[in-house]
Amino acid sequence: MSRNRTIRKPMGVVMSHHILNRRVRKAGVAALIAAASAVALTACGSDDSSSDAKGNSSSHASSSTKSSQSDASIHNQAGQPGKQATTLGSGSSQARAAAECQPGTLRATLDSAGTSQAGMNHRGTFLRVKNTGDETCVISGYAGLALEGAGHTAIKTTARHGSTYFATDPGSHPITLGPGKSAWADLVWTTTGASTAHAKYLQISPTGSNSHSTVAFGEDLDNGTLSLTAWSSKPPINS
Repeated sequence: MSRNRTIRKPMGVVMSHHILNRRVRKAGVAALIAAASAVALTACGSDDSSSDAKGNSSSHASSSTKSSQSDASIHNQAGQPGKQATTLGSGSSQARAAAECQPGTLRATLDSAGTSQAGMNHRGTFLRVKNTGDETCVISGYAGLALEGAGHTAIKTTARHGSTYFATDPGSHPITLGPGKSAWADLVWTTTGASTAHAKYLQISPTGSNSHSTVAFGEDLDNGTLSLTAWSSKPPINS
């Protein structure tokens, strides 16, 4: 009897094994899901990191390139002392050119310079401006002009800038005047009798400012009109 007796396990134990198996399976599934999620996150993280790395790499490369170019530029300049000296020299020239002639140191006159300007109802002479100061200065552009009649009454004046009947306009450019040096401009008018202005004096403003010299100018000219070239280092005249 005792040999044929079936030994039965308690029901509670069997159920515990089933529960344990389910928990193990669930834990396994959860682990797989967690692992898959970790892989997915790692993959996404790799893409982002790769993108950042590329961006940073590109940025660093660009910065390195710019730095290299800047360094190369500096080295090139350092390796060419003559060129650097030229640059400094031009800067100094520009600084000197900035010292424009002041009206108080300039004296304007009329001067034929030994040349006759007359023909085809045109007459002319030269304006001459002299640096009476002690410092070198620069003048450029066109003088300001105004006609006066008897008693220094104002005459309506038209000044035309450019080439005259006798001279080609050199164009506005800086003229360096040392102490006692002069600049020149050609001054021309017509005498056809059209609306003649009877001038007695001429106001000359070398820099175009209100400061001017007044010189005798006993001329009859058409319409109060004068043609004038820019300042030049010598009397401008066509050969």
